[in-house]
Amino acid sequence: MPSINMIAPRRAEKLRLERDMRRLVFVIIAELIVAVGLGGWVCTRVITTKCQIRQMNEQLARLEPTVKEIASYDKAVKALTPKMDLLNNAKGRTMRWYNTLDGLTQSMAPSTYLTRISTTALQADNTPPTVSLTGVSSAQTRVGETMIRLQKIPDFESVDLHFTQQLMLKQSTGVQFEIGAAMKAEDASKGAKTNES
Repeated sequence: MPSINMIAPRRAEKLRLERDMRRLVFVIIAELIVAVGLGGWVCTRVITTKCQIRQMNEQLARLEPTVKEIASYDKAVKALTPKMDLLNNAKGRTMRWYNTLDGLTQSMAPSTYLTRISTTALQADNTPPTVSLTGVSSAQTRVGETMIRLQKIPDFESVDLHFTQQLMLKQSTGVQFEIGAAMKAEDASKGAKTNES
């Protein structure tokens, strides 16, 4: 029987297997390194996230009394809002009359004096009140000058002369007068400025 030398092919096969084995070991080691790196990155992210959650919870615990205080302030503001609206409305109406009376004092001509101021009550249909001004002056021209000045008051819609009559005083003569002034509706007078004349 012939003898075949199988040593060389076996040796080549063994070398090839060793080479494949080394490659497989390198691939496994590389995969392990990647897996360990990825696992480490995931662990650090988990730890960092847990630390952030803990810090947020601590901040939330610190801020909880402040949030409760803000909620109580909001509740108090809601309870006080109707009262503040009422106060602001009353202040606006008071300032309207203050501005009107201030305009009256500035609108009087020299030697013209008011003896009586009266107003009509606010009607049920919300018609604006009228102001009735009674007074004395030294001459008819002074009454006319007073009417012209009264027409410049922003709160008055119209100014009408009701009457004038001669008045005998102790040492001189004068003129008694009555002027009626219709006031503007409140919405129209809110934008009006104070009379600065």
